[in-house]
Amino acid sequence: MAENKLVFLGGGNMAAAIGRGLVAKHTPFDLGFYDIHQEKAEKLAAELHAKSFASLEEAVKAADMLLLAVKPQAMSGLLADVAGFIRPGQMVLTIAAGLPLAYYETKLPNVPLVRAMPNTSAQVLAAITGLMAGSLADEKHKKLAGQVFAAVGDTVWIEEKDIHALTAISGSGPAYFYYFTEALARAGEKLGLDAKTAAKLARQTAVGSGQMLAESQASPAELRVQVTSKGGTTAAALSAFGDALPNLVEMACMACAGRSAEMAEEMSD
Repeated sequence: MAENKLVFLGGGNMAAAIGRGLVAKHTPFDLGFYDIHQEKAEKLAAELHAKSFASLEEAVKAADMLLLAVKPQAMSGLLADVAGFIRPGQMVLTIAAGLPLAYYETKLPNVPLVRAMPNTSAQVLAAITGLMAGSLADEKHKKLAGQVFAAVGDTVWIEEKDIHALTAISGSGPAYFYYFTEALARAGEKLGLDAKTAAKLARQTAVGSGQMLAESQASPAELRVQVTSKGGTTAAALSAFGDALPNLVEMACMACAGRSAEMAEEMSD
């Protein structure tokens, strides 16, 4: 028998990824789905052998835990409706970007909350999710939240003040690796490779390097050194990067964190 009825409010891509991960990992959660577009909830429920709910009231009242998976601009209306049905002590998880725990705690008092920021690698069960506990979330709630998001990858607990740094490193981070892979493929074309071959070489090099990072006990620096022979071809490439690459990465992350902070301010106005 499932230990907890986990109901998703929202049936978008991230909700689907988390639901699929929970089923694939055989976690002890009994899943349910609600979406204002009922066909979305029904489709996900059918795929995952879960239950769909025709009304928000039914969904909230059936749940032990709620996972809020709607866009930030839809959250205010959703919380106003949820507040009429939620029970004191009923756990709430949220994956909406930009909205702090205090935003939820003013609208849903007496409810333990955990805020989560998974990245898009949840779609292949290889995410890293930053988790932040609300004021009423105890160790039991943290354990449950950890179980949910471990289904789509790894997790790390942070203080909410560090959310913008998390956004810069892991939230937006996948795009940096994709961008570098694009650049590597273009360099291959400049060196005379056809586009298809260059893209294949760059993509699989990225995949293999990621797998090495995942499976090796060595640090990224140690892995880099293992590939680099003194006076060799890799050393020549790294010398060309010089300080420019780490400086650019730092600048990009600072820009990302700054924009994250600005957007949070805009949402709070």
